[in-house]
Amino acid sequence: MADMPARRGRAKRLLPWGLLCLVLVGVGACSWFKEKPELSAEENFQKGMKEFEKEHYQNAIPFFQKILENYPFSIYAVPAELKIAECYFLDEKYPEALVHLQGFEELHPTNEQIPYVLWMKGVAYLDQFSTIDRDVSALESAQREFEKLRSRFPDSPYAEKAEPQLRDIRAKLAEHDFYVAHFYYRAGRFQAALPRFERILEKYPEAGIADRALYGMGKCHYFMDETEKARQAFETLVRTYPESRYRKYAERFLADLQEGRFRIVSQSFRMKERFFRWLGYE
Repeated sequence: MADMPARRGRAKRLLPWGLLCLVLVGVGACSWFKEKPELSAEENFQKGMKEFEKEHYQNAIPFFQKILENYPFSIYAVPAELKIAECYFLDEKYPEALVHLQGFEELHPTNEQIPYVLWMKGVAYLDQFSTIDRDVSALESAQREFEKLRSRFPDSPYAEKAEPQLRDIRAKLAEHDFYVAHFYYRAGRFQAALPRFERILEKYPEAGIADRALYGMGKCHYFMDETEKARQAFETLVRTYPESRYRKYAERFLADLQEGRFRIVSQSFRMKERFFRWLGYE
């Protein structure tokens, strides 16, 4: 019992030290769970660019997105917008890229990067096209973007870069028209085939299939008993494309028109096709 006062004294002396330890532990715990300070716009952009340069495009996007969310008025905001679109484009995620490229063009129509934006849009549409027997709306959209680029920024290096792509698009569109025209021709639907053959000559004379289109037109008119129109198409083919592989076939049709041969088979398309193929026509 005599030791009780002494123990109480020591406890009173130790109490302040214990409280101090608890306070220090509490402060330390708070520092452990405290959120890290938000990266600045510049820091986010730098980190995003590091991922971008390593071609880790999906890792880069969140850093650029943070700039738009937290620093919309920063000098890094507009470049970050473009980089997001570029990340999707380079990662070949074209639908997402087109959404961001279109948004950038609408928000910043006078930005110096618009030629690059239009070029990326054209490529994004073009790369989504598959084959000529499919829908060509992607090709038409690509053509629209490249022509807009050429019209608005004729001196841009991207306009020059788009020229071979435009030629490729026009060739594909011409091939698609020929594919459809030939389908109708094979089915004996000459009235449906003719406008598509004609459109090739009107819209894509440089595509390299004008001779085939003329030959198709001539045959359609021939089988529709439109003798004079058939003659004009075949004569134009022979005169304009003397090196064409279809010239000899056109000359045979012209000879038949001159001599009035083979009219007996004009009622049956299938018979005509077999008959003329047997004779060497194509």
